Amino acid sequence: MKTPHTFNTVADLLLSQPLTIDVEIDDAWSGPFAVKGLEVRGVVLYVGLPGFSILSLELEPAEVLIYRNMFLSWMRRLLEKERFCIVERFLDNAAILVFSRTFGSEDPFFDALQVSRILGENDEPGFRPSIGIACGSVFAGFTGSPGEYAAAVYGRPVMLAAGCAAMKPSGEYAASITFPEAEWTGRSLDRVFPPLEYEDPEKGKVRQPQTWKLGETRLIDIPGTGKVAVRDIASFVHWMSDASAETKTKEWFGLIRSKGYYKNNR
Repeated sequence: MKTPHTFNTVADLLLSQPLTIDVEIDDAWSGPFAVKGLEVRGVVLYVGLPGFSILSLELEPAEVLIYRNMFLSWMRRLLEKERFCIVERFLDNAAILVFSRTFGSEDPFFDALQVSRILGENDEPGFRPSIGIACGSVFAGFTGSPGEYAAAVYGRPVMLAAGCAAMKPSGEYAASITFPEAEWTGRSLDRVFPPLEYEDPEKGKVRQPQTWKLGETRLIDIPGTGKVAVRDIASFVHWMSDASAETKTKEWFGLIRSKGYYKNNR
């Protein structure tokens, strides 16, 4: 790991820690393959791009790449100045962020909530990401073939966080965070998301009204898991942006084409 407070990839994590498993299996059907990985207890934050499949149909293929990289760059730019220790894994339509005491997080669930708040309160591009959080043991490991190995994260918390992100609550909110109800035990909204304060020339220190609301317990049905009791935290402060991320994506692609940087080989 590079520093206690920085972005790290799953590969960074695996190369910096003693592995839980480091063996080679010689299977009668599949032949020899390596199993190298690390088991950690932590919190998975799943940040998904809603409507990505529809966008993939509506946009040019190159525009999909621009849109996805714009999303990841927006997220990285917001968080890189914060003091969180994050292990990240990018998927085609989402990002998985892992927090754990193993690599520097004092309260992994709290840190995951803080990152979620930052994303929700700074969504000027209008990505409106689907956000889900789940806790438990995950296994980070290398996967692939001798030609190329990639690092990934596996385990029930990954699937549960993705399921929570997909099962958004109903309502006209600007951002929402969903997580299993059991993770909220002993916490209060004003401690987790304290209202912002500012100095007024006449009134002195003024506390702004709480912009996030904690929802009631509800049941969601996650395939393979069954019914799960969850809570939601939602913000109802909407961004008024001059242009959406989709519009800017089309503008950037148009500029690339006009400058002659798009070389169509079909």
